[in-house]
Amino acid sequence: MATILITILFFLQLLSFYFLIILNTKLAKFKDLEKKQERLMREMDDTISVYLADMKDENDRLIQELHSVSNSELNVNAIQQAEKIVIQKVQEPLPEKMKKEQESTNLETDSRKYIPKNIVASAYSRQQQSVSKTAQSDSMANEVEKEQPKVLTMEQQAIELAKQGKTPEEIAKQLQKGKTEIELLLKFHG
Repeated sequence: MATILITILFFLQLLSFYFLIILNTKLAKFKDLEKKQERLMREMDDTISVYLADMKDENDRLIQELHSVSNSELNVNAIQQAEKIVIQKVQEPLPEKMKKEQESTNLETDSRKYIPKNIVASAYSRQQQSVSKTAQSDSMANEVEKEQPKVLTMEQQAIELAKQGKTPEEIAKQLQKGKTEIELLLKFHG
């Protein structure tokens, strides 16, 4: 009997070692997975920080260029005169031979037109100024509208008169509408 008990204990011990080995491998896989996750998170953080740094550098460069363009706004008159000259030259009629040559060269070259940065920046600043002026005039118009009394619609007037306690007949007479129309209106809004 003791031998059977010893063999059962021996098998149970082997079984427990087997489960310990399985648990150990699962734990090792879990730790490897954690390490991979941490490595991926570090890589993502590095990538995002590099991207943000690039964006910041690009924004700083753009701001510097815009400042240099705004500093050169003193030359806006010269630029506007140059634009007028270019427009005049474009609008002047060309001889037929030159037109054909120009059309053939236009087809061969890139279809996009390149405009100097300072012209674009000055146009952009003019547009921003006009937008701000429009917003100011809109706000002034809103203030004027607030000062003016609001004109009530016929429905609103009928509801207001009903709130004051007038009968549908009185409201109809005052608004010069039919009694049935006023009764229906009050039923729908009542």
